[in-house]
Amino acid sequence: MGIRFEKDTILNWVNDMAKYLRLVVDHYEHFDKEKEILDIEKAYTEYFKKERSFFQSSDTAEIDQFISSLEPEQLRPLAQLLMYDGLIHKDKALLKNAKYIFEWNMNKTNSFSFDDYGFLAMIDKEL
Repeated sequence: MGIRFEKDTILNWVNDMAKYLRLVVDHYEHFDKEKEILDIEKAYTEYFKKERSFFQSSDTAEIDQFISSLEPEQLRPLAQLLMYDGLIHKDKALLKNAKYIFEWNMNKTNSFSFDDYGFLAMIDKEL
C-alpha cells in the first residue's frame, strides 16, 4: 500500500510539473511583453523546495548533491525549467546547470532522448 501511495504521489507531481512546464515553454516561444509576467521563481520553491538563487549560485558539487536526493522522474523537468528560465532571462548560470543535469541524467540512466540532445543544442547555442 505504501509503495502505491508513493508511486501515485510522484505521478501527480510529474503531471503538475508538466502542466507548469507547458506554461513556461509557451511563454518562451510566444513571448509577449504585454502579457502577464510568468513567475518562474514559484516553480522552484513549489516543485523542488529550493530558491531560484540556489541554482544561480551553486557549483556542480552542490547541484550534484541536490539532484542525487531527487526522484529520477524529477531530473528532466528540473533541467527543462532551468533551461527555459535561463533562455528567457539570459542567465548563463542556469543554462550551465541545466546542461549539467541533462548530461548527468543521461550518464546515470545510460539512456538518451533526442529531445534532450535538442535541448543541449539550444543551451550550447546560447552559451
